[in-house]
Amino acid sequence: MSTPVFERIQDAKKTLRKSEEKVADYILAQASDAVNLPITELAERIGVSEATIVRMCKKIGFRGFHELKINLAIETVKPIQAVHEEISENDEIDVVLGKLMAAVNRTLQSTVDVLSKAELQRAVDSLTEARSIQFYGLGGSGPVALDAAHKFMKIGKPITAYTDSHMQAMAASLVSPADVVVVITHSGSSRDIVDAAALARERGATTIGITHYARSPIDKVIDIKLSTSSYETLYRMESTSSRIAQLAIIDTLFIGVCLRNPDFAVRNILATREAIAPKRF
Repeated sequence: MSTPVFERIQDAKKTLRKSEEKVADYILAQASDAVNLPITELAERIGVSEATIVRMCKKIGFRGFHELKINLAIETVKPIQAVHEEISENDEIDVVLGKLMAAVNRTLQSTVDVLSKAELQRAVDSLTEARSIQFYGLGGSGPVALDAAHKFMKIGKPITAYTDSHMQAMAASLVSPADVVVVITHSGSSRDIVDAAALARERGATTIGITHYARSPIDKVIDIKLSTSSYETLYRMESTSSRIAQLAIIDTLFIGVCLRNPDFAVRNILATREAIAPKRF
């Protein structure tokens, strides 16, 4: 059995720098913050750099902050809550359904509350004017990127979804200022997504992020932030309601772009429907 996180921190405290010790003390006192916050916001609360947090994590035997967060959650959170915070092990399936639907409704409403209308408008403007659009998503956000590409291809411009980190890096290296790259990440802390967005931005493309409203590393490499709000934690193994919020934003963007040129959009949508009509009974 591996050494518990708290024990690792206590054992290593004498070897830590003062800034790293601040991180250690904060985690010991506020474990729930360490479990639930992205690294950027945690760093701001403690008053240290993100690099300091990562350095402290490595000194106690973890590869980085995310690995520490997962192990800390295992030690401090009931196992079923790693799947969904509001579910109890004895819940009947109808109770599970009710709790999930209630969580989705809260997430959608709270996303409406935190989502900036101005940023949403900027995103629609950028997507409307884009020469081509690329959607990036990894893990659970991958299917959202694919769904976005499926919708947006109907507007009649080059659309691609990439759910592989190598493909994302290669695609990002070839974009131009005429292109738009949309990255989808609940945590905002996926290193591969952040790196791909940074590369696309360096190439001059407009970068749009669909991500949790909390401060996170993705904020530094996107031009437009479309915030989601979800009660589910940022360490959880499976995202559910946050994914629904991401899909709702995608739908809003798609309709917003269609409304810019309704005749053109409807003509293309009808063409795509006619193309697949023979494939149905």
